[in-house]
Amino acid sequence: MVTNEKELGDKYIKPPAFNMNEVFADSTNKQPIIIVLSAGADPMRDILKLASEKKIQFNPLSLGAGQAEKAINAIRGAQKSQTWVVLQNCHLAPSFMPTLDGLIEEITIDPSSAARIWLTTMPSN
Repeated sequence: MVTNEKELGDKYIKPPAFNMNEVFADSTNKQPIIIVLSAGADPMRDILKLASEKKIQFNPLSLGAGQAEKAINAIRGAQKSQTWVVLQNCHLAPSFMPTLDGLIEEITIDPSSAARIWLTTMPSN
């Protein structure tokens, strides 16, 4: 098994730099930003910093039992108010994912919209 950097090269050993500004620039109000987490990772600090820099309000919501209606209202509200919604722990709400997909399908792309949907999840089916 090859596991050292010298044999594989940096490209396969070191993760690429993650730039929230670039991620935001590549997104739209209809295209969610999905952050797949690793153990101990918490992107909320970086999302908060970017929201502050852009002077955008955001609504964080941790998914789980009983949060579906709150998430639906948060997404619809963010689209209207040009804010962000951060749905954390999507892996804890697999039954909500088809509903989320339907909500996103309803959104009309608006290149001038500041609204964004951020999703965080651990690796999951």
